[in-house]
Amino acid sequence: MAWGPNPNTEDELEKLAAVRGYFHEQFPEAEIRDSYDTDRLAQVFQIRMDGKDALSDAVLLTQFLDEYPASKLAKVLLGWRVAEHVQSAKGVDVIVSSWGVEEQEKGR
Repeated sequence: MAWGPNPNTEDELEKLAAVRGYFHEQFPEAEIRDSYDTDRLAQVFQIRMDGKDALSDAVLLTQFLDEYPASKLAKVLLGWRVAEHVQSAKGVDVIVSSWGVEEQEKGR
């Protein structure tokens, strides 16, 4: 894998599309943006609800993205209830790693 600001393999693009699809399904009315954070080696998904407070960011570590094929990512995110964590976490990032989901203060 060559994760970074510009995904350059078909596998990376498929995985990002799968995660975007998951978040669009879970938050159909939201504006969802994502970018690569080189400091954390993670893809950060910012989910903003129209007219409401911003939800917490979902930070998917590249080690997590590397571990699962694109076809399984949405199922894992659903099983780990990542969207529920994003919706209920206030002022913290929701970190998704190979070990699971945890909430962490922003910027750590």
